[in-house]
Amino acid sequence: MPKTQLKKLIVEKFRALNNVEVEFGDHITVICGKNGTSKSSILGIAAQIFNFEKDYFKDSALSFRQIAGGPFKSQYSEHFRISDQFDQPGSMTVNIELHDGYTDQNATAKLELMKRGKSPRPVVRNNSTVEKGENTSRNFTHPVIFLSLKRLYPIADRDYKVIDFDYLKNHKSQFIGLTNELLNRQSSLATGTEGTISSAVAHGDNYDQESVSAGEDNAGQIILALMSFRKLKEEYADYKGGLLLIDEADAGLFPTAQANLLKILDRECKDLNLQVVMTSHSPTLIEYAYQQSQQYRRKYKTIYLSNTFGGVQVMQDWSWVQIGADINTRTVAAGADEKLPKVNVYFEDKEAADFFAALMNRQSIKKFTNPLPEITLGCSNYLQLIDKGVTEFSERSIVCLDSDAAQQVGRKNPKTVVLLPGKLPPDQLIFEYLFNLSAGDDFWRNDLGYARPNFTQSAAEVIREFAINGNQADVKTSIAAYQGGSKSREIFKRFYKDAEFQKLVALASKPYNPWKHWIENNQDACNEFLKKFELALRGVMSGGYAVDGGKLVALKVKLKGS
Repeated sequence: MPKTQLKKLIVEKFRALNNVEVEFGDHITVICGKNGTSKSSILGIAAQIFNFEKDYFKDSALSFRQIAGGPFKSQYSEHFRISDQFDQPGSMTVNIELHDGYTDQNATAKLELMKRGKSPRPVVRNNSTVEKGENTSRNFTHPVIFLSLKRLYPIADRDYKVIDFDYLKNHKSQFIGLTNELLNRQSSLATGTEGTISSAVAHGDNYDQESVSAGEDNAGQIILALMSFRKLKEEYADYKGGLLLIDEADAGLFPTAQANLLKILDRECKDLNLQVVMTSHSPTLIEYAYQQSQQYRRKYKTIYLSNTFGGVQVMQDWSWVQIGADINTRTVAAGADEKLPKVNVYFEDKEAADFFAALMNRQSIKKFTNPLPEITLGCSNYLQLIDKGVTEFSERSIVCLDSDAAQQVGRKNPKTVVLLPGKLPPDQLIFEYLFNLSAGDDFWRNDLGYARPNFTQSAAEVIREFAINGNQADVKTSIAAYQGGSKSREIFKRFYKDAEFQKLVALASKPYNPWKHWIENNQDACNEFLKKFELALRGVMSGGYAVDGGKLVALKVKLKGS
């Protein structure tokens, strides 16, 4: 059976959003971001695209209701507080892409803010499913339930009365079962309420709706929404699926319940042809959705709205590690009464991050850093971001580039850039260093039994492709003479990622960690790096975070050999 699905919103302009594309998962989309990045606005925009009062395909009225009696639509006033000053006609333009289940075709439209009555409101224009000669300014037919932050209004402060909703009364076991699954508990009763908010909760025989927590109430409202779509599917022969929008879906739910919620939603999406779009700040919920998106890329989407790089941008399918680095400004105790921010440190690749970790070993200064090995960009990308004045990179973080970036950095010498020691990229540097160690060097007498023959096995492709013979290697010369068909950088990366070699790298505190061994034998180069890093960190603290210079006494590196 064909189903209606929202595919993409392209927001040309609306409040903080300018030229922003939001792509939705077939089942679940989780949106997160800093305050003021318009997370809830995206939910509101999505809600305004649809109406469920008329089947335009059959030209017939639709009178279906949710379990608690509400319609399958939401008014713009429920999620938009219209500003008389800023929300004027022409201030909103949103391009819509979806699949329309009634015509079983991909469709497009626009959502614009237009004057209707006393104040502006969002209006759908240019609906591509409308036949020629008819009014194209109409919504798409599709049932929507919008669970706004209003649902979190404290139970004790609500005006309400107990009521038996007919459908709930006949399906109480289903409601209780789903609630118990979500909250991992054993409730046996269910009670419906109406008034300020129409709701339902599952509870035990030793307490009732008066005593439930905010999380239990939130769970009940979400389950009630799912069952309302089930009711609609049973009653409506031309059912084409539905759209469930949830603002702050994790509210009041403990971590296990948050994961359970996504599992239940995924199952119900399959059974009821639902699409769920939610906002959340929960690391548990976001990371679970991200993991699912890596396995089921069409079903799940995680969307992070960031204003770190200037205007609001969409970061598609970011993990919580990536989001957390951007969303949190962390502080660390520097002394008895002083705290300093943790400064993000970016790298070109994992090899560079490993090298940096070894350089920071036993350095007290490292507690003021927040290395981000999962976020990797090329040298030119970082330099472009710095050149464009993107604050995160030009003022508030340190970018550790490979030493071969010296020419690209040039005379500009950005204050947030520090070059790693050595004269080669880290993977090439460590290969050359280890290849040139004699078989009798103490380094090869390690607890892992990883001797020089093991190394040459790990590096077999490098040795073969670059025709490296004898006991000494000159990587720069070998690369210059290379005439093979593969990219030299990729060959070295494959060596570095070799599983056996990675076991050696993972032993960060051991003397036979290859980076630690290199550092001990190249102390002058390492000390030069440490001094430059200390200088850069002091500059970021004072310039990017406005830390008084007198508070930076804790930022002191310990030089090798001292």
